[in-house]
Parts: sequence; C-alpha cells; structure tokens
Amino acid sequence: METVTKVIKSDSKILEKLPPLLQIDAEGEVPTSGWTDGKLEPRVYIVNPPDGIQDFDFTAEPPQGPASDVVSAIKASATIHFQEWMKGYRIHAKEGSHEVIFKK
Repeated sequence: METVTKVIKSDSKILEKLPPLLQIDAEGEVPTSGWTDGKLEPRVYIVNPPDGIQDFDFTAEPPQGPASDVVSAIKASATIHFQEWMKGYRIHAKEGSHEVIFKK
C-alpha cells in the first residue's frame, strides 16, 4: 500500500446507531492507471487530539505491472465509531490534506 497523490473531495455522515458511526467516502488522484483497493486508514491515538480532528491516511495498492502514465481517480470509504471529542476529520495524501469540520 502507498499513499495516494491527492485528495479531491470527501462526503461524510453520522449514522444514528448505538453507538453512532461516522461514515466517510473520499475521492483522490493517483499518478497512473491500475491502482486498486483504496483505503482510508484512521490514525489511532493514545490521547485524544487537542484539535478534535480525526486523521486518516488515504492509501491504495499501486499497479503490479505496466500502467498508463495518466492521472487517475481512486475512491475509498471508512466507517468508524463516532466519538464525542470529534470536531471533524482530516484525510492525508502525498500532496497535502483535506479537512472537514462538522457543523453544529
């Protein structure tokens, strides 16, 4: 698995279950065709982050053989338990990050 080049956009919703779940769908860019298995991997904290932002790493499996040298789209999703301390989330890629703050 490698980190994708860039995060283009994301959508999220809190699923009203017990306990509530945070579902995130993201779209990113990779440098060639043939990338598969996009994932949003949540970072695990020993202490809750002071900014209230849950961080994710956007990774995917690069092609194993020849690939077209064309920027391509990749998608990934994650569902985690929503925590009271969460004010938003941040998705990290090689070229920057994408941050969303929840509306109150």
